[in-house]
Amino acid sequence: MTGPDFGPGGYLPPKAAKRARKIVLREQMGRGWPLAAVAAAVVVAVTGVVFLRVWNSPPRAPFVAVGDVADVDPSGAAVLDAEGAGAIVIRAGGAIRAFRLDREGTAWCPQSSRLETDDAAWTRDGRVVFGGEDSLTPLRSVVFDGVVYVDPTSAAEPPPPAPRGAPPVCGGRSR
Repeated sequence: MTGPDFGPGGYLPPKAAKRARKIVLREQMGRGWPLAAVAAAVVVAVTGVVFLRVWNSPPRAPFVAVGDVADVDPSGAAVLDAEGAGAIVIRAGGAIRAFRLDREGTAWCPQSSRLETDDAAWTRDGRVVFGGEDSLTPLRSVVFDGVVYVDPTSAAEPPPPAPRGAPPVCGGRSR
């Protein structure tokens, strides 16, 4: 009886060797393979725990807690200041936006849906629409567990001025 013309002889019984065309032959796996699988599972688990701990923690420096998000009217804005990181925080129009507090007396006007002073007005995105002022300087902001965090070092380029709009409606009045 002659052996098959394919594959190494002695691995398959003669009947299977006659029928088989492609068979993956394996040796018994040693103890290294299960140990490698356990080690990979441990690495994945440790990485997941570290990620969840970092992900579920407040932002680190240079972010500064400036106040509670509950202090900002959901349809308006508020001036929040802590540790010298003064910011105007706007909730009106959806997302939280923070701007550097460059000008005292800036407040939200619900009638015009803008930030206003006695002689200037800005849109929700910080564009100046009235007055001789510059656009507001946006800051990075994050809300974590109901606390607003602002990065005072992250001042971005202010947006370009918008086409001239109407004069302030509320002015410097308290809102």
